[in-house]
Amino acid sequence: MTKLIITENLISDINQIKSEINIDESIVSISQEEFTANNTAALFQSDNFQFVSDSFVTYSDLKKMNYDFNEKYIFQVKKNNLKTFSAVAELIETHYPENKKSSEIYPWDLVNIIFSKQKKLTNEIIDKFCNDETVFRQFLSYFNKELQRLLLIYKYDEKKVAELLSEKVDYKYELAQKRRDKLNVIHLENSLSMIYKIEKLNTNSSFNQENAKRFVVSIKNLLQF
Repeated sequence: MTKLIITENLISDINQIKSEINIDESIVSISQEEFTANNTAALFQSDNFQFVSDSFVTYSDLKKMNYDFNEKYIFQVKKNNLKTFSAVAELIETHYPENKKSSEIYPWDLVNIIFSKQKKLTNEIIDKFCNDETVFRQFLSYFNKELQRLLLIYKYDEKKVAELLSEKVDYKYELAQKRRDKLNVIHLENSLSMIYKIEKLNTNSSFNQENAKRFVVSIKNLLQF
């Protein structure tokens, strides 16, 4: 499994944060140039984690190299590029050494948790998105578009869907295609109906944290695979 260190400043010495990324074995520090050479050599494989210490990476960089996210590498990624790794969410671990007490959680993180049986929905995450009406509405807006994209992909090709949603075909479509194979139209339609109902309830009455929490738990039970 690949590990991502989310940081705005390059970390040159992995030993500074080794205890925070849950690795007991030795870690080999390498340069971006060495990583590129290793990845090009099809037969090269290391038993130890290797840490690219001198450069940030993006999902686009790794995809162009046909990188296998099952490999044991540790990369440094800037926070504003993390979202693009959603397509391989099940194959990566993210770590935030610069924010030890409270890692930031974004709407796409919650969506990844909802779809994955392997990812737990903790009380901390539920509270993060369900205790504040504005944060909950932001999540619903993001989640609603994710579900619409998934549902439309059953009917149209990617180019047509992107045109309908006024967006470009990018990593989101790669992820949607993977999810589509594990889901069905009925569950997606029911999920969109649940979003409509909770939004209507919030509009007609005051925001209720417990209703929001029940919605998140119920939607995960319906969609996780």
